[in-house]
Formats: sequence, C-alpha cells, structure tokens
Amino acid sequence: MLKPEPAAQRDPGLQPERTGLAWSRTAFVMLLLSALLLRGGFAHHEYWLTWAGVVLLVTTGATYAWAGVRLRVITISSAPVTVSATWAMRVTALTVALVGLSLMVSVLYHGELLAHLRALLP
Repeated sequence: MLKPEPAAQRDPGLQPERTGLAWSRTAFVMLLLSALLLRGGFAHHEYWLTWAGVVLLVTTGATYAWAGVRLRVITISSAPVTVSATWAMRVTALTVALVGLSLMVSVLYHGELLAHLRALLP
C-alpha cells in the first residue's frame, strides 16, 4: 500500500514580501486618488467628491495598516490565504467601487458632461 505524501510546506521565498508590497502599492494609489478627490471636492464645492475623498483616505490608512499586519501573518502562518485577508480584499474593492460610483454620479449630475452628450444627439 502506498503512503500518502506529507503536505507540502509553504515556500519560504519572497511571496510574503511581494504580498506586502502589493498591498502597500495599492494603498499608495488609493492615497493619490483620495488627494485628487479631496482637492476636486474642495475646489469645486462638490460635497460628494469631498466625502468620497474622506472615505477613500480612511480606507487608505486601513490598507497601509493591513499591509504590515498581512506581512507578519504570512510569514508566521502556513496558510497563504486567511478569512481576514479575503474580507480585507472585499472591503477594499467595495470601497473603491463605491468611490468610483460617487465620482461618476457627481460628474453626471453636477458636471457638464450630460449637456455635451445631449448636444451630440440629434
């Protein structure tokens, strides 16, 4: 009878560092976008943009904190994906999607985009 092979050990290579860097890069881009939203909201007196920038800025801080926590968890844990990591990805994606939606609503409602589109239609 054949013996089952033992479970493969996690590769101790650079995967944890790459994952931590990916979260840090994501947070950096979110920081840039939140700064642009805040500036646009304040400059044009758009409350939707300002609130979207604030929400994205708070999420950016949480993402930076999560990058450090995630790096420590990956280096200690043998499981590459945890439930908390899955939820962090979901919350980050949901926040970015909601901020994008609010930006779209602000541009369509307050901007001149609809007037330009109506002018193009016969």
